[in-house]
Amino acid sequence: MDHGLHAFSALPKRAKLTWPNGAAVAMAVVINVDYGDLATNPLNLVGFTHRDYGARVGIFRLMRILERLGIPASLPISDALLFRAPRIVEEARRLGWEFVAHGAKVTQPISGSMSEVDERAYLVTSRSAIEEATGKPPRGWLGPANAESSQTALLLAELGYDYTLDWGNDDQPYGFNTPACDLTAIPYSAETSDAAVVQSQSHTPWEFADALHDHLETLIAEGSASGRVMTLGLQAHVSGQPLRAKYIRQVLETARNSGKVWFATASEILDAYRAQKVAE
Repeated sequence: MDHGLHAFSALPKRAKLTWPNGAAVAMAVVINVDYGDLATNPLNLVGFTHRDYGARVGIFRLMRILERLGIPASLPISDALLFRAPRIVEEARRLGWEFVAHGAKVTQPISGSMSEVDERAYLVTSRSAIEEATGKPPRGWLGPANAESSQTALLLAELGYDYTLDWGNDDQPYGFNTPACDLTAIPYSAETSDAAVVQSQSHTPWEFADALHDHLETLIAEGSASGRVMTLGLQAHVSGQPLRAKYIRQVLETARNSGKVWFATASEILDAYRAQKVAE
């Protein structure tokens, strides 16, 4: 879907982008914790319990790994879990993680069939839910299933969102031409998300780790000329499983030990990017 709200931009033609401490890559670890109730599909008990594992167990396993490594994360969380699972909110706040609006439930994504009124209300509700649970509104949005309508970007800007993680068509942040306020895409690559590599493509945990190592190696090499972004998109019920968590830890240890990666929340990456755009 090309809604005409961003211009085509060839990466080699852009001004040099730099990150703090001379890092070649800014890495945002984005951990989705989703809720999808049985009412939508009463027969899908396996799917419900699998996803519920992420909220009950998986997210806390990933939290411990990132805490030991001193790495922050951005947390897209279903509205329903903000109040159904308050321990997640408490721990994420203690760790200084960033909360990202993520819609009501994973089983209720935005679609082109929604009216503008309904979609605006959907986005407002998610923003308000996070503000109520955490004390401040979210700056970012990641839609369930990365789904958008042709009007989503305009509505996000109108409602005061600063960035969206729905778009994966770049290795650097870029801006949308939205009249209400600035809206920036922080690229969320499907090629490095566990939803694509593990769930859709059925790769093993060690194959997923190899893919992440290879992806990061290339970005580090390219990032010496102009900084790159790597968004590591994880789902608590997938990468938080015991058979996968250790491989996520190994990838993050490799990235940290490279000395070429700046670990940041999505908002921190946004602020560093915008500061340079203003200075141009």
